[in-house]
Amino acid sequence: MSTQKIRVNIFGSEYVLKASENQEYIINIAKYVDEKMRLIDKSNAINSKSKVAILAALNIAEELTQERGYGEKLIDRINEQSRKLNISLEDALD
Repeated sequence: MSTQKIRVNIFGSEYVLKASENQEYIINIAKYVDEKMRLIDKSNAINSKSKVAILAALNIAEELTQERGYGEKLIDRINEQSRKLNISLEDALD
């Protein structure tokens, strides 16, 4: 796998990132972080880039935590439905 360097702009600063495969994926992540930071900057009177970055990171971490919780609940539901289906199949085969 070759690694390529990509230049992205996040909240007015340019970063050079390495991408091993899908450059568009990395670009979309950078755009997402940039959008979060700009949204926070627009809605708050914060004069510190680092504070905006921390608040954006907290918001993104909250989204991730919620998605993980949703994923875990979904897996639990699938497992429960699979268990019920297995019981029904065993009953039908007996």
